[in-house]
Amino acid sequence: MQEEKIAQERVLTYPRFVWQKIGGFFAAHMISAMGALLFLLYAIFVLWPIFAMMVRSVTGTEGLTLQYYREFFSHSYYYRALTNSLLLGLVVTPVNITIAFCIAYMTTRGPIYLRKPLRLIVLLPLIAPPFIFALSLIILFGRSGIITQAFNLNWSIYGFWGCAFAQTLSFLPLSYMMIESTLSSLDPNLEDSAANLGATEGKILRSITIPLLTPGFFKAILLCFVMTVSAFGNLVILMGRTPFLAPDVYLMITGQYNFNMASVLSFFLIVPCAVIFIAQNYLIKGRGYTTILGKPVAAEPRHITPAILIPMLAVSCVACGFILLAFGVVGVGSFLNVVGVDNTFTLKHILDPGSTIALISSIRISVLAGLFGGVVGVLLAYTITRGKFKGRATLEVMSLSGFAIPGAVFGIGYILAFNKPPLLLTGTMIILVIVSGFRHLVIGEEAGITKLQQLSIEIEEASQNLGASTLTTFRRIVLPIIFPAFMYGFMYVLMRTMIGLAAVIFLVSPGYPLAAIYIFDAATWGKMGLASATTLKVVIAEAVCLAIIQYLSKWTGLSVTRKRV
Repeated sequence: MQEEKIAQERVLTYPRFVWQKIGGFFAAHMISAMGALLFLLYAIFVLWPIFAMMVRSVTGTEGLTLQYYREFFSHSYYYRALTNSLLLGLVVTPVNITIAFCIAYMTTRGPIYLRKPLRLIVLLPLIAPPFIFALSLIILFGRSGIITQAFNLNWSIYGFWGCAFAQTLSFLPLSYMMIESTLSSLDPNLEDSAANLGATEGKILRSITIPLLTPGFFKAILLCFVMTVSAFGNLVILMGRTPFLAPDVYLMITGQYNFNMASVLSFFLIVPCAVIFIAQNYLIKGRGYTTILGKPVAAEPRHITPAILIPMLAVSCVACGFILLAFGVVGVGSFLNVVGVDNTFTLKHILDPGSTIALISSIRISVLAGLFGGVVGVLLAYTITRGKFKGRATLEVMSLSGFAIPGAVFGIGYILAFNKPPLLLTGTMIILVIVSGFRHLVIGEEAGITKLQQLSIEIEEASQNLGASTLTTFRRIVLPIIFPAFMYGFMYVLMRTMIGLAAVIFLVSPGYPLAAIYIFDAATWGKMGLASATTLKVVIAEAVCLAIIQYLSKWTGLSVTRKRV
């Protein structure tokens, strides 16, 4: 009887024992398990879509073939589209970086009374769809534009240079953020010491400031070039008869339903972006740019010679003036029947029910994408910062690649990868959430890494030495520290999803209208008043999000421009 009782107790306690062993194993290997899970997610939702797109580019009705690549090189139209896209990136990037540097220099070294206004104005495009500048250029300089009619001008804003102008202003805030973040972290004593030793302002810029800004410049160059080549909202609206790769990918799908040729065009979108991404990491790797060895010392603003101040201030004011003009034109156009043609005041554009429904749908999807991107971002930050498993560096590169891959490539890849079982996601809300999350979560990841670098690993080791498991340590110590980074990543992904277009335009279904696509469709059909009004609604919604981010910045110490000290 005693032996039977013992046997029964063993049977009853065995499942609990097994679960305890499994739980103990997971707690001991939590970071490695987390890394494996994240690697699996990236393999499915980043690598697999790209692979599916590459396979489609070399397959036809009879199997493997290179006929679509031969077609690409045999038609001058495609060759001109590739050349124009690369040339657009090569033209826009240096101009964009130069303007961004001038504004960043003014907001960190210029007159104090100008710093905050310039910073606020240059960051304004972050809260608006990128093609707000295409809308404003058409309203001002189109065939029936306000300025065109007022001065009886005989020109066309459509074509290469109109696209270049719009793209330069669209991505100016992102380049500014990269450069300003690096510039603000430089120890001002270096420049002050050089000035005290007799160096001119130009010499200080050439010998100290610009060389130490190399990481910020390379990041800004990568970001600006990739975005210029791959973003097609402004291009589709302003391209006219000038071919570009990104718009042609969209037209190849919507107009001809030719996924094979669209995949070939997407491949040629990836190649230059990948080359820039690899070159950027290679050029920075192994070089030291540290200028802060402890807490930086506050310094009095240094006098800037007029030869430096006047040109930089002029460039900054002109660029910021165009940004304000674009927002003003769109704002006024929201309340006019046909701006520039019939300037009768009306509320029909603002009260349009379709744009309101699209905005509500965008907010709902953006919130879900923000939650997803925020969670995955902080888990990536923790895994990369604290993990010691093999493949950690690969996981970090994969997480960055999601940001570097053009949105059109993501859109094509997701259509091809998830249009049949076992992962049938096309036509659902979840595919919009996932693609938006993986596209923008890198910002939350970087914010999480910054917060974790401020937390000494000795605190976590002390917790484990006192008997706490890895999971308990993460929940009780790490999570409260990293939670502000989650909030920051959540808000950033939410904002970018609300105005994003490149990837989701291929994946949106009739049941989930999005504000960015609603604006795009209205603009392409010439309904500038409706496009302007919907843009205004999005700007207001984004402004609320930005106000929350600014509040979180003061609460957490995480700045919008990521100042590192």
